[in-house]
Formats: sequence, C-alpha cells, structure tokens
Amino acid sequence: MKQSTIRKCISLAMILVLAIVFSISSNLFFTTNNIIAIFRDMSVIGMIGVGLTFVVLTGGIDLSTGSMMGFVGMVMANVYQYTVLPIWAMLLCGLLTGILAGFFNGWIITKFQLPEFIATLSSLGIFRALTYIIAIKKNGLITSQAMKVESFTRLGSGIAGIYYVIIVFILMVLIGQIILKFTRFGIHLYASGSNVKAARLSGINIEKTRILAYISVGLCVGIATIFQTARMQSTTALLGDGMEFNVIAAVVVGGCALDGGRGDVIGTFLGALFMATLNSGIYKFQINTSYQLIIKGIIIICVVIFDSWYNHRTVRMAKPRKNKEVAL
Repeated sequence: MKQSTIRKCISLAMILVLAIVFSISSNLFFTTNNIIAIFRDMSVIGMIGVGLTFVVLTGGIDLSTGSMMGFVGMVMANVYQYTVLPIWAMLLCGLLTGILAGFFNGWIITKFQLPEFIATLSSLGIFRALTYIIAIKKNGLITSQAMKVESFTRLGSGIAGIYYVIIVFILMVLIGQIILKFTRFGIHLYASGSNVKAARLSGINIEKTRILAYISVGLCVGIATIFQTARMQSTTALLGDGMEFNVIAAVVVGGCALDGGRGDVIGTFLGALFMATLNSGIYKFQINTSYQLIIKGIIIICVVIFDSWYNHRTVRMAKPRKNKEVAL
C-alpha cells in the first residue's frame, strides 16, 4: 500500500474514533442535523484548505488566511453598503480582493526572498488592519453589516437539505485533485517542494509556481468568504479570526508535509472533516475556548511527530531493499 494511502487511512480512522467517542458521550452528536452542520462547517475550512494545500506542497505556508477572509468580507460589505452595484459585481469584487491579497503574499515572498512564515505573519496583521480601517462604522464605532438581499443570502441555503457550500466544496476538491495529478502546474508544485534545485534545473519557474499557489489561496478564501457571509447574512471586522489555525490543522492532519512535496487535496478533505468533527464535539461538551486551542494544538503536534517518525521508518525500511537489489 502506498504511503499516501496509508496516511489517508490513518486520518479516516482518527475521524471514526472521534465520531464514536462523541456519539457515545452525547445523544445530540450523531443526528442528521448535526452531521449536515459538520459537513457545512468543514466546507468553509476545506475550501481555504484546497488553496493552502498548493502552497504547502511547495514547502510554503500562509498564516494570513483568516485575516484575508475578514478583509474580503469587509470589501464586500462596503460595496454592498455604499454602491449601487449588483450582487454579482459585489461577489466579483470579493473574489478579486482575495486574488490580489494572495498575489501580494506570493510577490513579496518571491521578490524579496522572504521566509513564508515571516511574510504571511506580517500580511496577517496588514489585512486585519485594513479590515478595521474600511470597517462599517456607526457613530464612530465599528459595527456589523447586514447583507440580506435574497439573491445573496440564497447562497447560504441549499437544495434537498444539502447546503450549496458543501456542493461547491466537493467540486473544488475534485478540480484541485485533477490539477495536482494531471496538469503541469500540479507537477511543478510537487517538484518545487520536493527538490528546488532539481526543479530549477528541469526548467521549472519556481517563483511563478509559488505566486500562482498563493493566488490560489486568495481565490479559495474569496469563495469561502462569499458562502460564509451569505449564511451569516452579515459580516464583521472579526470575520475569519483564528480561521488560519483550523485550515493549517486540516492540511497537516490530512497528510501534507510542511516541508513540501507530499500530500493532496483528498487528504485535506479528510483533515477538514476531522477538524469540523472535533469542533462539533468540543462545542457539544461546552469546553472552555482556551482548552479548545490546547486540544487542537496537541493534536497537531502529535500528527507532525507521527509523520516525522513514519517518514524516518519508511526511509530505514527502504535502504535494506536497495542494498539487496544492488547485491543481486
């Protein structure tokens, strides 16, 4: 069995363990409404995770996705409140804002050779500050902006009991997986994360690949923000606060290696499902917010330690095989 397949089986087993534990502990967990809510919540995390998967495959990271989400939402709120543009134009402005924000991250990283962690940590603060600057204010105080036009709020509903956000997320997963496995861009992403020097010698434009990866994150954030604000029928300056934690956790739990070159969107799908299941169970138990972060942090540490151990074990097992082949 391939290592990637084993990793997905482990993620699936973790989900099943959580589901069993929470369903035994609470009668409210394993209900139709709660299961649908879990898939709805995982879709927002997973949408952003699809784009972040592309970045992590190159060996990068993006800490600004939560702040970017807030910025995109507030741009849409300003278009909604202060212009007469149609709803489709507002949605387009949101997508373009996400794309430009992603391009900004990719550009400063490649142009100035900045570490991804430092660059996106800085943009995290920049995007959140811009959100506060353009936030809707009443009597000098920042307030939420209601967005209740039916043509927009309809996106937050669904059909036949299934939310539109779930349908769109599944489509994004399929498209993302096809891009990774069957396109030149996908090959370049894996090559950039596996061995940068070899990728350059092969003629791959590493800078262009990384910028496109960050643009993908921005686009995915824009899509996720549209569905999140449509369901909430409003937006606030705190939209997306802490979202980057859940997204990164979903990608890591899904099997993407933080040093790049390993993982895919299907794994991120499972990781998002795991995080949504965990969040739902924690909410049912009404655990204090501080302890929630501790639990999630411990899980991420355990997954990273396991991945490191498993990779070293795989390498050690592969060496004797190579030696035997050479001897033969």
